[in-house]
Amino acid sequence: MRVENPAPAMPRSAAMTLIAGGLLAAARPAQAQTTPATVRIGSLAIDASGESYYGVDSGIFASNGISPQITTLNTGSAIITAVLAGDLDVGIANPLQIATGIARNIPLVMLAPAALYSLRDANANLVVAKNSPFKTPKDLVGATFGVSSLADFNQLTLLAYLDLNGVPRDSVHFVELPFSQISAALERGTIQAGVITEPFKTDGVRAGQIRDFGDTYLTIAPEIAPIYWFTTKGWVQKNPDVAKRMVAAIYATAKWANTHTKESGETLARIAKMDPAVVANMKRLYFATSNDRKYTVNTLALATRYGMLPRPVTFEEFSAF
Repeated sequence: MRVENPAPAMPRSAAMTLIAGGLLAAARPAQAQTTPATVRIGSLAIDASGESYYGVDSGIFASNGISPQITTLNTGSAIITAVLAGDLDVGIANPLQIATGIARNIPLVMLAPAALYSLRDANANLVVAKNSPFKTPKDLVGATFGVSSLADFNQLTLLAYLDLNGVPRDSVHFVELPFSQISAALERGTIQAGVITEPFKTDGVRAGQIRDFGDTYLTIAPEIAPIYWFTTKGWVQKNPDVAKRMVAAIYATAKWANTHTKESGETLARIAKMDPAVVANMKRLYFATSNDRKYTVNTLALATRYGMLPRPVTFEEFSAF
């Protein structure tokens, strides 16, 4: 198993200790796989994409017959490009990026929802500079927003948030910035508001650069998946057994991560290059353990309503399983 960018997978002795302790028993497939399948994975160094790294460090991918090779990239659009180019097999991106490809007859398909977001996980994702004069949504008229990718899920949730609060959509502007650059851009005044995620939000707050302003995700539905595992239809068709093992490993990793925040936090601190003590006190995300259509359908419907998809995309064509 090879991991690019993040630190190497845990030593065999550590993995065997976990297995001996019974932590991974539930994650093991019914039949042992004789030859692990190499799966090239594109991910982001954020908690929402953390399953890719958590699955390595916990040994769950290996126990499901998956030998992952992880490449860390800065945006979901870069991951999609790499998957379509054949440089990666599987990746993580937001639902609108995947749905836009499907609507354009690009053979993308969702393997499994990743992180979930609900009131249980509420952690304001819309931020402004710490010394910003903005106090209410009405102050956002004329603002420039930083989003990780243009025409993506985060921009969709911002449009819904602006509509809900009576801010004309044509009065604001959007620029593309990686999550890691949002805090600095706000401090410089390059943008007036931005959507951010962990661990970059905690970094920005601790540095005195940003403060909370609003929560755009909860305008979509009471519980949504802001990020998904995806691949191409061709990869699933060529590798049906590997695809099923991959999905099983994803959900097993989700169950593990949801109950092992200390261990997953140590992994997140390493791959995001953060102080483990900071991560330990950070608001963490919860991961999906099944493919429930409620995580997706409102996002697809709203994207159609706002004209962000070339055509409507159904849940059935969005999901591989």
